[in-house]
Formats: sequence, structure tokens, C-alpha cells
Amino acid sequence: MFKKNSEKPNKKDKPDKAAEILGLPQGTFKNFPSIQIRGNREIIIDGCTGLLSYAGDDILIETKYCRIKISGRNLGLKNLSKSILAVRGFIQTVEFNM
Repeated sequence: MFKKNSEKPNKKDKPDKAAEILGLPQGTFKNFPSIQIRGNREIIIDGCTGLLSYAGDDILIETKYCRIKISGRNLGLKNLSKSILAVRGFIQTVEFNM
């Protein structure tokens, strides 16, 4: 019979584990936003600090590390929490400006 692991993984440790695997200094990925792209219809960004501009075809989002510009058609926004934002519509481009 297998022994249960009583320790639960800590989400805060994942960036440090990634840095360790890649041979990078600890803390390298701590301020990066987490981005999920679902086809060309939805993007969920965790780590938003502000919305800089919003028009039907262009959205500019501020994060701690960079600005993210999303372009497309009929784009809409939905706040999922204080720092999580969903962009829905026909997404054509995603740009990162450091």
C-alpha cells in the first residue's frame, strides 16, 4: 500500500522550483503574471495591477513586471478578482512591453 504524502504543495514555491530547474537565481519568476490563453477567444491574466486603456479593439493592462497589450475584435473585460482579469472576444495579438 502507498503511503500518503501529508504535505500539500505550496503555490508560492512553484516559481522558485522553476528557477531552480532552469539554473536561474531564486525569485526570478516571482513578479511575472500568470497568463492562460484559451484558443483565440479568451485570456485570463493573474497579476494585474491596473487597466491603462480600453477600447473595443485594444486593451492595455499593467502588471508588476510588464504591460500587456491585447488586440482583436469585440473585446470585453471581466474582473474575476482584485488581480485577475479575463479578456474575451476575437483575440488577434498579445504583446509584452517590459
